[in-house]
Amino acid sequence: METKRWIIDKDSPQKEFIDEAAALLSRGELVAFPTETVYGLGACAFNPEAVMQIFEVKGRLPQSPLLVHVSNQTQVKTLVTAIPAPARLLMEHFWPGPLALILPASAQVPGAVLGGKTTVGLRMPAHPVALALIEKAGPIAAPSANLSGRPSPVSAQHVLDDLGGMIAAILDAGPTGAGLESTIIDLSLDRPEILRQGGLPVEELEALLGCGLKAWSSAKPAYKTGDMEIILGEDGGLWMSLMTEADRDETAIVHYGEIPALGMAHSIKTYTLNLEGQGQNLFAIIREAEAKGYKKLIFAPLPSALSGVGRALAERIRRAAGRQ
Repeated sequence: METKRWIIDKDSPQKEFIDEAAALLSRGELVAFPTETVYGLGACAFNPEAVMQIFEVKGRLPQSPLLVHVSNQTQVKTLVTAIPAPARLLMEHFWPGPLALILPASAQVPGAVLGGKTTVGLRMPAHPVALALIEKAGPIAAPSANLSGRPSPVSAQHVLDDLGGMIAAILDAGPTGAGLESTIIDLSLDRPEILRQGGLPVEELEALLGCGLKAWSSAKPAYKTGDMEIILGEDGGLWMSLMTEADRDETAIVHYGEIPALGMAHSIKTYTLNLEGQGQNLFAIIREAEAKGYKKLIFAPLPSALSGVGRALAERIRRAAGRQ
């Protein structure tokens, strides 16, 4: 299969590309599209056969529920049995945006989307291309557009690297914004819980809801990065030891804005990751280092007492290094 790649304007999406992508979705094909977090791999949410293709293409277990992306409240009402007051409040304040809400699913949602559960995760992305596509095609079931276990894709090229030839098309609007997956909050429980920390800081949710939120941190395997090993220098001593022993031709390092390892940046390839800002370049760094053939990617010790997006990024870094 040849994967069509349409270069689309991020702010004013060309109608012809949106129409063609929506037509593919209506025929049961898979289309990758940009959001403000990462690129998503979309199928019509009401087409079970198309949804199952997502699992096949990604190599993802079918027991894993998929988020459904919406563009308006009318679509939301067709997907859930009820919208409790906390959900309405969060929608009003944070949608469109990097927040997914878990709510009781309606009978219209195919079991393939739910992964054996009775709830469905909904998100309204804050990206003009995504919103235009969903408005035209209807609700879209979409996980990240990568092979299962790979770092999330923050560019169209990342999608093609993983899925080229296996999906019908990709809407290429350039790099994504946040580059960090959405925050997921479960509102189907008696007390809301955070299932995934992401692009919307938990502190902002707590402030709006007026309560503390328990954040689950499920252990996941380290990202699949071919022959490249990802290492976290968990303390200053280990960090210095790793720098001393590093092969400059086969090693890259990641630091967070400080001068790394007393000038080692001058002899070892160095990436800078802003833990307090948007996390776009975390996954891009991992993928670039792998593509350049580095055997080791070493992260500097993480600062203590991180909050907001920094805490979510630290969780991804620990996963990358197999330290969860």
